[in-house]
Amino acid sequence: MNRAGKETFVSEFTKGINDAQAIALLSFNKLSVEQMTAFRLSLRKNNVRVKVVKNTLAKRVFGATDYKDVSKDFQGPTLVAYSNGDPVVATKAIWEWVGKENFDIKIKSGAALGQIMSEAQLKALSKLPGKNELFVGFLWALKSAPTKFLYALQDHPRKLGYALGALRDKKAKESGN
Repeated sequence: MNRAGKETFVSEFTKGINDAQAIALLSFNKLSVEQMTAFRLSLRKNNVRVKVVKNTLAKRVFGATDYKDVSKDFQGPTLVAYSNGDPVVATKAIWEWVGKENFDIKIKSGAALGQIMSEAQLKALSKLPGKNELFVGFLWALKSAPTKFLYALQDHPRKLGYALGALRDKKAKESGN
C-alpha cells in the first residue's frame, strides 16, 4: 500500500472507529480462509465490520480517537470488529464465535457505550437484551394493562348474566313444582 492509500485507509478507519458503538479487539490464530470468511459474513449480517490491520496503523488510528487506551492490546495478530449499530447485538454476534470448537479466537479488549471494556464486561454486555427486545417488552407491558382492564370490565357483566340465568332457572323450577 502506498502512502496515499495508507492515509486514505487511516482516515476512513478512524471515522469508522469514531462512529462505532461497539469495538472488539480479537486475537486469532490458525484460522482457515473458510473459517474467516464464515466469521466475517456472520458478523456482517449483524452490521459488524471486521478488519485485520497492521498494529502500527491501528495504533495510529486508535491514538486519534477516544479509545487511546486500547492501543496496548495491539500485539500479535489482531482483528478489529466494530459496529455503529446496537452494541448489544454486536457483542452477541461476536460471542457466538468466541469459544467455538476448532475456532481459535479470543477477545483482548474492546469498547462500548463510550468506555473501554474488558473481556468480562463485553461478555456481560452480550447477555443483556438488545434494543429491539427491550422495545417489544415495553410495548407488551403497555398493551397488557388495558387488555386486562377490558377483560375485567367484560367479566362482571358476564357473571351477572350467569347469576340472573341461574335465578331465572331457580324461579322456573319453583313455579313448576
